[in-house]
Amino acid sequence: MLGIDKKGGFQYIQEYTGFVSPGILAMFLLGFFWRRTTTAAAMFAAIGGLVFSVILKFLPALLDLGFLAPIGFAVRNGSGVFEIPFVDRMLLVFLLVVAGMALISTGGRRDGARKPMHIDRRLFRVDGAFALGSAVICVLLAAIYGAWW
Repeated sequence: MLGIDKKGGFQYIQEYTGFVSPGILAMFLLGFFWRRTTTAAAMFAAIGGLVFSVILKFLPALLDLGFLAPIGFAVRNGSGVFEIPFVDRMLLVFLLVVAGMALISTGGRRDGARKPMHIDRRLFRVDGAFALGSAVICVLLAAIYGAWW
């Protein structure tokens, strides 16, 4: 009923989560690591990411994307129509949103003077036992993934 077909529920959830996650990731990365990012650029990331995702999802109904198949950016779906795989679509949306945010932040008006963020390093200190336990868990997970990959 949900149109899951043979993909499975997990891929279905991942695909539609991917409608918003590229914009949120771009907003977080540029907002946190690039001081010139403006609030207008963040708003563009939130709305533009969703809009770009919807456009790229339904683009195969309007345009034959077969020309992207030789370079690996389009595959035939069950009905024979070329479409962009959702992970590739998420990458394209992320790159478009980052480019748009950079253009808006460099070309737009500033939101006022920003004060540098002060981070107290004591907030990031952990107990030695916690650090050791975390390292053991990471090594175990890497071993499990390595064994079954």
